[in-house]
Amino acid sequence: MKKFTLLLFCLVLLSSCSKKNDNKTEKPKPVLIKIGYYPTFHLPAETILNFNEKYLIFYSPVSYNPPPPPPPSKENGEKWSIEEKKEYLKYLDERPELQPFKINLSQNDIERIERISDSFTSEDFNDKDLKPAMDGMSTNIIILYSNGKLVQINPMNVPNEKQRALYGEVLDLLFEKNTHKNNSVILQKIKTYH
Repeated sequence: MKKFTLLLFCLVLLSSCSKKNDNKTEKPKPVLIKIGYYPTFHLPAETILNFNEKYLIFYSPVSYNPPPPPPPSKENGEKWSIEEKKEYLKYLDERPELQPFKINLSQNDIERIERISDSFTSEDFNDKDLKPAMDGMSTNIIILYSNGKLVQINPMNVPNEKQRALYGEVLDLLFEKNTHKNNSVILQKIKTYH
């Protein structure tokens, strides 16, 4: 009986040690990713992907405040010409108000993003010594991992290939799931910077 108890104790001890070793070798997975898209000449937008609860949120980090119309040209006195009115309306059409939305993600959607984020190396987290361009689209990426590690990547206007792939894949998901006309215009503008 003593041998049986000793053998049982050894098996329990070995099994608990092997479980601890398994946890140490498991690579941390992303739990949450936030990506900010900040185009120079259009309204900014941000996304939050929650991997545990499987959803994506698309929203604007700023309030919608379209610029006032320019003053009428001097030659028309105090009236706007038809061309000036059309030009201003076209300007507003290209900068509509973003309609925030939340969508549920499938396991396949999650895996699409994980494949890219899992391929990141330490070089992909480095945004030092970058020289920002005067225009273009600045991006900001924040990744929270399952081990509690929080990484912020701010590649500004010069993301590397994997950073661009990550935010491009998120844009593709937004295009697929979006149902609002205004957001289509905004997403298309962001895509042109990509």
